[in-house]
Amino acid sequence: MSTSMVPFILGSASPRRRELLARLVPEASIAVSPVDLDEASLIEGWLSQHPGSRLGLSSIWAARIARDLAEAKMVALVESRAKARETGQVAEHQDGSDGVVLVTADTIVVLGDQILGKPADEADARRMLQSLSGREHTVLTGLCIRVEIQGSMQQFSAAEQTQVTFSELTPAQIAWYIQTGEPFDKAGAYGIQGYGSVLVKSIQGCYYNVVGLPIHRLLVLLEQARTAFSFDSDSFHLLPW
Repeated sequence: MSTSMVPFILGSASPRRRELLARLVPEASIAVSPVDLDEASLIEGWLSQHPGSRLGLSSIWAARIARDLAEAKMVALVESRAKARETGQVAEHQDGSDGVVLVTADTIVVLGDQILGKPADEADARRMLQSLSGREHTVLTGLCIRVEIQGSMQQFSAAEQTQVTFSELTPAQIAWYIQTGEPFDKAGAYGIQGYGSVLVKSIQGCYYNVVGLPIHRLLVLLEQARTAFSFDSDSFHLLPW
């Protein structure tokens, strides 16, 4: 009986997430199908539905928000694939004829009782970086996987969190970092894997979570999925080993 690696569809345009996913599964098995959602509106709606969370964004509340955002992206990804099948525009690795793994993620930055999203402009980026200067904040990534194999489906989700402490930033440092252009497509206005690494004094927890995809947590979810399915594991692999 032949062995096949189940194809993966990543619901994100982030090259960083694709690169990290490729450390866990063969890059040839990965297809990208970006999901575009208004995250700010989703967060505001979530907070409105959970008024108690406005009294203080505890780690429990924040983790729920991150996980719910990832699950919302999963809903959008599934709907997108259904429409693609209807119109005959299904791309390679997206037919799900034998099996497929869908992966969505969303990263948020929490400072005190505030959620810092992607900065709207240079002034917003400067404000965020000034507020992070010399302080500890929490980075949370919600993660959701949906495994479809031979007509069966299992979905799992989780949230990973990491504590990050910034050094004291001078106005010159902030101005330099903004001019690199790096802050503008990242939650909290910084990327730890790029120029933003010089801003970070220390971290406690998963580094890859701060980058945007906690690969060990993803591994745990895939292991859960493998256990949940009763198919012949010699025929379908969710992992390369």
